[in-house]
Amino acid sequence: MAKIKQFIDLAKNKIKGLSTSNYMTSPNIWLKVDQVMSRDVATISPHETVASAAVMMSEENISCIVVVDDEKVVGILTETDLLKKTVIESKNNHKVTVAEIMSSPVETGTSDLSILEAAEFIEAKHIKRLPILDEQKLVGIVTQTDLTRVFTSYGMWREISEIMSRDVSTIQKDSSVAEAAEIMASRNISSIVVMDADRIAGVLTERDLLKRVVAFNRNPAHTKTEEVMSCPVFSIPPNYSVFSASRTMENMNTRRLVVVENEKICGIVTQTDIFRAVKDKIQAEEETILKFMDESKIGFYITDLDHIIMYVNPAFVKLFEMCDPKEFINREFLPKQFWVDPEERAKILKELGKEFLNSKELSLKTSKGRKIYITILSSFTIGIQGQINGYQGIIYDITEKKEFTDMRKFEEKQAELIKQVGKINRELNDFAHIVSHDLKEPLRGIKMVTQWISDDYADKLDEKGKEQIELLSNQVDRMYYLIEGILKYSRAGHLNDQVEQINLDDLMPQIISMISTPDYIDITINDKLPVIEYERTKITQVFQNLLSNAVKYMDKPHGKIRIGCVEEADTWKFSIADNGPGIDEKNYEKIFQIFQTLETRDEIESTGIGLTIVKKIVETFGGTVWVESELGQGSTFFFTVLKQDNSINVGKLEASMIG
Repeated sequence: MAKIKQFIDLAKNKIKGLSTSNYMTSPNIWLKVDQVMSRDVATISPHETVASAAVMMSEENISCIVVVDDEKVVGILTETDLLKKTVIESKNNHKVTVAEIMSSPVETGTSDLSILEAAEFIEAKHIKRLPILDEQKLVGIVTQTDLTRVFTSYGMWREISEIMSRDVSTIQKDSSVAEAAEIMASRNISSIVVMDADRIAGVLTERDLLKRVVAFNRNPAHTKTEEVMSCPVFSIPPNYSVFSASRTMENMNTRRLVVVENEKICGIVTQTDIFRAVKDKIQAEEETILKFMDESKIGFYITDLDHIIMYVNPAFVKLFEMCDPKEFINREFLPKQFWVDPEERAKILKELGKEFLNSKELSLKTSKGRKIYITILSSFTIGIQGQINGYQGIIYDITEKKEFTDMRKFEEKQAELIKQVGKINRELNDFAHIVSHDLKEPLRGIKMVTQWISDDYADKLDEKGKEQIELLSNQVDRMYYLIEGILKYSRAGHLNDQVEQINLDDLMPQIISMISTPDYIDITINDKLPVIEYERTKITQVFQNLLSNAVKYMDKPHGKIRIGCVEEADTWKFSIADNGPGIDEKNYEKIFQIFQTLETRDEIESTGIGLTIVKKIVETFGGTVWVESELGQGSTFFFTVLKQDNSINVGKLEASMIG
């Protein structure tokens, strides 16, 4: 989950439920509790005996039971409760009721909590599990184990030595269970390492006490620790990663690992240690994001799918001459009071939601009625499961540029403006790389876990299971390529390289050679191609994407692709014609929108980004792109290139840098 942090995904939507002194943010990437909780919750009446509860927990291998009376949650019975109230106090389990020893009142949560909010609550209340209620009815339970599993999937590379407890409690194997329980209770720990002289013999846990002492009503004072301890002990070296330790705990069905170096105990790490470490790491990164947003001079915002504001930074507030971010939170994005023409609002918001990245230049007014001009750059927010769940963007004040009257003033300001925009462009480019990396990181984790499952359970999975694993792996690959496409799209509108004179007669054979063309498809050049002024990589992208599409969708046994060029008054008009399946006229605009494909991805693998990139590049260089087609007869894609580079005016250059 490294460094997320500047624009394209504003914070990768990861600022869920964090607060500053002025406001609360609530963006939308975090999973909800109902997506990770266990729905099969063990329950018991408060009137049942402790012996019955202990047997149930032992047989079902669970660490707690929710106590329910008349469909209402009245308490919770945990291993710790059983340890403190039965083993230590030596009560008769067959006579004591659950109501007498359960923890009550019980802390509960609702299913719309985010996993980060649930984690913060669990740690603050010093509990390890949280019953989930909807309309006062029990619907599930989320545990420290559930949350740790999810958090470690974000990436955790610290070593165990950084988070382990070095003060390890031990006891000799011939000591009584009562002595061990006393130590565990007095030190508020859930386990104790059992020693045979100076050698590790086992570990005694609350689970052991429950399953082997309480459940059988054995006398703790007359039972030796070695009779009920867990053995062998799972141990790891101190340089083990936190992620690997968490996976080992899950595979071995244990909640603690002894850390051993040179055959000596140097520490112990519990699931609680890992839970706290990963949660603290995530919180620290969230605070870094908020600090960046708070200190930025560019206005940032995040909304839900209904354009209700969930976050604005101080620069956004200042631009509209308001006093407090709270005046925006949970209200409509740019309400009519800020519009010079209020009727434009609905139209503009609809247009901003059409593409993954979109920019508009707007004339608005502040809360004090002062007219301002802004450029707004908007994009979708994407949750951890890949779903579009809102919008985000930046607002850049261009009022000064708009208010110039004479050319001399404009030229003086122009150099400074381009310098500032260039800096923003570099920052956003850097951020695009960072965000691309962070979006890929959980995918790598899923891919790795998928491979582990495939390897570890190869002899247990049937053909259907293996098919599902392969399907999951393919979906991860597909998402990876989508992210790559998005990164390419973010770069497409920028003028990065040197514009130079390019002889297309020389370049075109090189482009064609880069395309994997089957033997049954012919690509020919019909006309002599001109010399144009363009970025070499950008014009290569345009031709390569158009030609690759023609090859990919070819459905004829003898495919023909023709490259043509016609000179017009101010432009060169290029064409890529094929005899493929053709395109229905109703889809002419759709094919240039991001992520849009006419075939299902199960039939033809495609990210739906190639033509969007073509459109972005062509329009950045002052041209236009369109398609003419007839179903069954093939398609012809046209695009134009200006004859002179100086036709790319300063305004278009600035817009491309901002966008």
